[in-house]
Amino acid sequence: MEFEVIEMKYKSQSMELMKILSDPRRNQILHLASDEPITVKAMAEKIGEEPLRLYYHVKKLVKAELLEVVNTRQHGNLTEKYYQAVNFRDVIYKGDMAEQAEYIEQTLSLIHQIVDPGLHLYQNKLEMIRSGKEAHSVPIHVTIDSATERKTGREWRQSLEHVMKAMAPKSFDQSSWPDLPDDDRDGEEGTYQYVLVSYRIEDQDELYKEKKED
Repeated sequence: MEFEVIEMKYKSQSMELMKILSDPRRNQILHLASDEPITVKAMAEKIGEEPLRLYYHVKKLVKAELLEVVNTRQHGNLTEKYYQAVNFRDVIYKGDMAEQAEYIEQTLSLIHQIVDPGLHLYQNKLEMIRSGKEAHSVPIHVTIDSATERKTGREWRQSLEHVMKAMAPKSFDQSSWPDLPDDDRDGEEGTYQYVLVSYRIEDQDELYKEKKED
């Protein structure tokens, strides 16, 4: 199967953009709108959410120019808008550390907003296993893995690039990946710690709904 070749590129991530992309719900919306135009109603059906709860997030994404209206259809007195993601799957957003340094507490809070749901899911999975369930039967997709490796600064940064490539959509030509910028510590050797926290956003949603009902 042939895929359209799209060139990956780095883009600076402002604090406002970081705030927007730290919300799991907005990431779900962007992924749903990345392949083809989609309505808010269709998004809600796929996510299992009320359409009214998504309009706020959609407006935020449109204002940030991450989502745009590409088509409209008239249904009686109602106008249905079709949205598509802009610069989402072909962009690697890199945080602007100079700006983040001015908002350290907010930056760390946003990082926690991304990581903490994975820790909560991991905790809940462990509790289910302790209660007698087999690990493979627990309906939660979450993993927390770690490793250490001795590398030069540049080898370390190249290894991170390999991780990003592995997470990229299959439709992208790996040769189009942007070159690494130079770094003053590229030649230094050190022992690097890797920590991978990955989880299914929908599982976090289900867990939240279950606890809310209890």
